[in-house]
Amino acid sequence: MKLLRKIFQSLIFIVTVLAAIFLIASAFSDRISPNLSPACTFLGLSFPFILALNILFLFGWIIAWKWTKIAIPLAAIFFSLGAVKSYFPVNIAQANPPEESIKILTYNVMQFEHQRQHTEKNPNPILKYIIDSEADIVCVQEYGAQDSNNHLSNKTIRQALKKYPHQRVQKLKWINKEETYGLAIFSKFPILSFENMDFESLYNGAFIAELDIDGERLTLINCHLESSKLSMEDRHEYANIISEFNPEKFDEFTWKMMDKLTPAYKLRAKQAEEIASKIAQNNNKYIVVCGDFNDTPVSYVRHTISKKLEDAFANSGFGLGTTYNRNNFYFRIDYIMHSSNIKSYKTRVDKILNSDHYPVSSYLQLLD
Repeated sequence: MKLLRKIFQSLIFIVTVLAAIFLIASAFSDRISPNLSPACTFLGLSFPFILALNILFLFGWIIAWKWTKIAIPLAAIFFSLGAVKSYFPVNIAQANPPEESIKILTYNVMQFEHQRQHTEKNPNPILKYIIDSEADIVCVQEYGAQDSNNHLSNKTIRQALKKYPHQRVQKLKWINKEETYGLAIFSKFPILSFENMDFESLYNGAFIAELDIDGERLTLINCHLESSKLSMEDRHEYANIISEFNPEKFDEFTWKMMDKLTPAYKLRAKQAEEIASKIAQNNNKYIVVCGDFNDTPVSYVRHTISKKLEDAFANSGFGLGTTYNRNNFYFRIDYIMHSSNIKSYKTRVDKILNSDHYPVSSYLQLLD
């Protein structure tokens, strides 16, 4: 009996060491481009699960009173604290934003929930949310409108958001010429310039706008990076596997998804590098990057874009901050980033279920 217990403890110890190694590897996997090693991308995607496993081992060894073995998961978690903070920030006691701060909102609106019409009696819920948000700057991804009687029109959107006198829409390479699809900005501050970033993509893109914020020039990049291109069948299959948790099916599905997702990861990496290059070339004092990155807090995309920026949610948010809300893909993939001379306050994710993304807002104070 003692022998069996020793063998069992030895196996648990080996798994503990492996879990610790994998946690540190996953925490730093975002430094490696998917174009060099796609496996590192999936290692970063697994970070929260590997972290949970290490926490489980930590408490297990504490309960077993094996104090020398506690150091293994504890050390792994310590060396991964940067990634832990990105994934699950704990900012409890926060000051109220100063009066001079501005509120920015970023929202993937799913074509205003597929171009639902907006009237005074039956307002489009996404447009109503934006109107009620009291945001000073609104960045929209998956803007969608169609000038017909049966769809939400560009004119209706402009009129509904008339409190934002400065509006620009970037139309992407949509195959239907009658439809407007892309990204947009609605601002209470003047837009001094507007430049499209041309990605090799039909449905994804970015633009750079220069804003006049009470005499200060601010560069704002709104982006919607390459989508994963998962079909509804793929999403339902994933949801069923998660609910049933069949290890054999899960393993088979994982390899299938690796083949399917890798091209999108590689495209996103290239797009993130283009945005990082624009950030490096920026001559204005202040810069904000926001939008749907389609990638998690431990990813090459987020790491590349945020090298010279701060993550508003990591600095002034709380919890997981999940922004995608469908098919059991519960991750934070929408971000507000800003230069270090900007301070964020009360960054939050509103659980509004009108789109497959939740909106993210933050109060930003421009520092001297």
